[in-house]
Amino acid sequence: MNCLSCAAPIPSGGVCCAYCGSRADLDLQGWSHAVGSGPWAEHSCPNGHGPLELVELQELRLGRCPTCLGLFLEPGSLETLLRPAASEVLTTDRRLLDALTAAPRQTEEAVRYRPCAVCGDLMNRSLFGHRSGVIIDRCRDHGVWLDAGELRQLLEWTRAGGALLDQQLHQQEQDQELRAARRAAAAAELQGGASEGLEVLNPLGRALARWLG
Repeated sequence: MNCLSCAAPIPSGGVCCAYCGSRADLDLQGWSHAVGSGPWAEHSCPNGHGPLELVELQELRLGRCPTCLGLFLEPGSLETLLRPAASEVLTTDRRLLDALTAAPRQTEEAVRYRPCAVCGDLMNRSLFGHRSGVIIDRCRDHGVWLDAGELRQLLEWTRAGGALLDQQLHQQEQDQELRAARRAAAAAELQGGASEGLEVLNPLGRALARWLG
């Protein structure tokens, strides 16, 4: 693969051009169909830049800040955008995931909680998936906020097998919890059986003590 800016070679699993610093974007299917529809009523940039612009992408509606280029997505929209990319992945490219984590699209900033674009309540911060490198801001009722470049980061993460890896790790955690629950149940059953045995032996022990005494 070669850099689109300077044509320098980019190693397999690479993300940034070592010569000019340009980022090698993976295929962003569907974004060519995005249509701007003017201001989105009652939706404001969580970074304080004013009203968001409404962008219609097929059946989805996104709010885009013309100043900071951040995106506000309604509940479930982010997962819908990532689903087509995830369906094409059969294996996990761990080298590419390492490269994505080492070169995130968004530079690290001081932790701050931002208001929801709709209700104004402070949103919760959480890591989206395992090793995605993206901390999203989520309002339970109205949606998620992504800083500029973070949607592309998540698409790259998905195409590199990040969503597949996340699903596998989640299944492993569920299996571990199930095994732990089964062990606890077996131990409780064994302890209950031992207690019943002691209840039977105790009267015999008392009778033997009286006979010996």
